[in-house]
Amino acid sequence: MQAKPTYSIREYGYLLEQPTSNALEGPLPATPSAVFIPPTAFRYLLSFIQNDDEKDFAPFLRLTTFKRKTALKVLNYVGVLQTPCGTQIEVLPKIYFNGDEESAETTRNQLITMLRCLRDSPFKQADRAAIRTTNMPLLEVYISQLLSLTYQLIKRGIRSDYVRVQKNSKFLRGRLLVSQQIRSNMLHPERFAIECDEYLVNRPANRIIKTTLAKVTRVAQSSINQRLARGLSFVFEDVPTSTDIRTDFQKVKIDRSMSYYKNVHAWCHLLLNGHGPTTSTGNFNTLSILYPMQRIFEDYVAHCLRSKLDDYDDYFDSGCTLKTQAAKYSLVEEHNGNTIFKLKPDLLILNGKKTVCVIDTKWKLLDASNRRKNYGISQADMYQLYAYGHKYLKSEALKKLIMIYPKTDKFKEPLRTFQYEDRFMLDVVPFDLDKGTLISSTLADS
Repeated sequence: MQAKPTYSIREYGYLLEQPTSNALEGPLPATPSAVFIPPTAFRYLLSFIQNDDEKDFAPFLRLTTFKRKTALKVLNYVGVLQTPCGTQIEVLPKIYFNGDEESAETTRNQLITMLRCLRDSPFKQADRAAIRTTNMPLLEVYISQLLSLTYQLIKRGIRSDYVRVQKNSKFLRGRLLVSQQIRSNMLHPERFAIECDEYLVNRPANRIIKTTLAKVTRVAQSSINQRLARGLSFVFEDVPTSTDIRTDFQKVKIDRSMSYYKNVHAWCHLLLNGHGPTTSTGNFNTLSILYPMQRIFEDYVAHCLRSKLDDYDDYFDSGCTLKTQAAKYSLVEEHNGNTIFKLKPDLLILNGKKTVCVIDTKWKLLDASNRRKNYGISQADMYQLYAYGHKYLKSEALKKLIMIYPKTDKFKEPLRTFQYEDRFMLDVVPFDLDKGTLISSTLADS
């Protein structure tokens, strides 16, 4: 099978339909902001946007125009989007990617590093060293991870289990099925209709892997991944594919003796069920793995800061800890007997049990030189932090707030502190994605 090209685009880029002829009206838009994809792929995605029943697509793509042409705008999700015709669309973070393969590879590596910190995902088990030695699209990277883990599982041994079966046998064992014996073997007294327990590899845990290998063999475009998937499938030749994958996942119980299945099944679940719109249609030949970039950034910052808080003594006292997913307070504390409008800051810094600092991460690009437009900081975000401070730091004399943005060429050092009111301070700080460090005022001065 001839591999089809992968189309790389960055967040908020535009997907356009390839012209059916070579005669183009005007110049092609430059990548990575706009990419032409095959008509079959474009129309497939467009049909989702125009179908009121496909609400799952709303967060990912938006119907719009680009240079007077109908276009689909990719929103703030990154990952892989695949269509039934085999077209793969790779959505990369807006930082680093400039449309060339070198920047694409840099961006992929950075994204994988960040994904390894994503909560409740199989990316935590990704082989970082192996990924950095490859030069392939994201989907092929994901598939290679599954295949690598499956190979390791096979080396440890495929688990079998006792399964109750009914069959005609030359030997009498288990329980004789009298009625079936009379009905089927009247002319064959040498055979026995029996029910017995057999030690078989046909169990839900193995059916899941076999089914995943069958799918990745279909969707993989890398010849290396295809060959390896077929080779590993051969090891599971006595295992049928699943007829009800959801039930099989429910039946699997990963105990201590099967712990080595856990990572493989996490990838199987992702590659079978996806994390995006096209997979939800049930098409075995499509795959979507898309995550909101804001969540990836938030989890990455939390992971990097958790063990390094003592390094930022200009922001945090020694011995502080970091807490995620706080939702203790609401903006409105009473309405018809209820609290409404939950306030959910990304991160809290605790000294013991007391909150001493509130942090919010923002996956937005700032320009430290553009003071006239407030550096690109949203007024709504300023209001949001103000509300966090009043609720979560109401017992603190000094209310310390921090907004963290990704470091870029236009935002390399912390901005001057914003003072809402007396002893109510907000710091806007860059985060170095490559090093996984906060650029504190101390580091900026050094």
